[in-house]
Amino acid sequence: MNARYHRLKGTRDILLEEAERWRWCEDVWSRVLSRYGYGEIRTPIIEPTALFLRSVGAGTDIVDKEMYTFEARDGGESLTLRPEMTASVVRAYLENGLQRQPGTLKFFYMGPMFRHDRPQAGRYRQFHQLGVEAIGSDSPVLDAEVIQLAMALFDAVDARGLLVKVNSIGCRECRPAYLDDLRVYLNARMADIPEVWQGRIDTNPLRLYDAKDDQVQAVLTGFRPITEALCDACREHHAIVLDTLARLGVPVQSDPTLVRGLDYYTRTTFEITAGSERKQSSVAGGGRYDHLVEQCGGPSTPAVGFSIGIERTLIHLGDEVIDPQLSRQPAVDVYIACRGRPAEQHGLELAELLRGFCRVELDTTGRALKTQVKSAVARRARLMLTVGPEEIESDTVQVKNLGTGDQTAVARGHLLTAVREVLEG
Repeated sequence: MNARYHRLKGTRDILLEEAERWRWCEDVWSRVLSRYGYGEIRTPIIEPTALFLRSVGAGTDIVDKEMYTFEARDGGESLTLRPEMTASVVRAYLENGLQRQPGTLKFFYMGPMFRHDRPQAGRYRQFHQLGVEAIGSDSPVLDAEVIQLAMALFDAVDARGLLVKVNSIGCRECRPAYLDDLRVYLNARMADIPEVWQGRIDTNPLRLYDAKDDQVQAVLTGFRPITEALCDACREHHAIVLDTLARLGVPVQSDPTLVRGLDYYTRTTFEITAGSERKQSSVAGGGRYDHLVEQCGGPSTPAVGFSIGIERTLIHLGDEVIDPQLSRQPAVDVYIACRGRPAEQHGLELAELLRGFCRVELDTTGRALKTQVKSAVARRARLMLTVGPEEIESDTVQVKNLGTGDQTAVARGHLLTAVREVLEG
């Protein structure tokens, strides 16, 4: 009996037709990012656990419940599959000495992240993100540009009906006093707060604003929003962000409860949603993190960034999960049908001749010619070449235009010209 293996819960196989859609999306985004001056960065999927404890924050859901952490075999170092990418980018920025470069460094990445979360539509344990990080400037104008870039990426793939929510969560100067007052308020109402959330009051009560719990949110409505506690510098920063976005024509909605679920954010936070009627409506989010580089051992360096959920974006675009058994093979320009093994060898030589300028599929299945014709149509080929004993003997190829139905015998020496005339005409 053959063993049967199954993918792990919360993961997916992406193949053929669906993979083409992903690649299209990634290619479009890469072109947009290059116009904004971003260069690609690729970091290891596995990182030291301490990196995320330091950056994401002990006591967060990601660290406490969702990270895939294990000990290395050589020495027992604790390692983690990256649950997010910003910390990895900062680590790479410092380790490779990029802080010595002048100006603002702009990175983008695309790749898988890992969190042990409850799988549902648009949420997986291995999920994929596109993200950007702009390191080296504390300007609120950069915040606005980054938010505009996020919307430009969605516009490029024709994602409509999105809402941008923006907030400021203050800085080291004004936020501590707000947090102290919030703790006092929450401790006085501990009986109304579910036990699962009570432990966060001491570590970072701001996280309760990110709780998807109606009871918690009902308690928080009685406390003043953080925007009323901002210092003058944060208030000015936030005002410039909003004014710049208005100048750019980016409509936003102020949301004083938007804090994001990571500890490293300061001042600007933002989220892009696809509408409350959709499951997993958040498709992107980010903000400013002016102290993360310093927390990771580097000099004081301001930064801002965001990430886009690729799976969630494709769901918003209306993409349905394709049954792999019904998924179409990639399209080709020329399909070579072969009658017999010698014809396959001859056909391979022809394929190599043509692959210098077009997409070619060589049929080596030995099936009946009629069946091979069906495959050529299924692969959306424009031309079908047929090779058999007669064609080998006469050094010709039967060339059929699948659009018009016209077929003619072409001498091998003239094949390249004949194919080019049809494909480029």
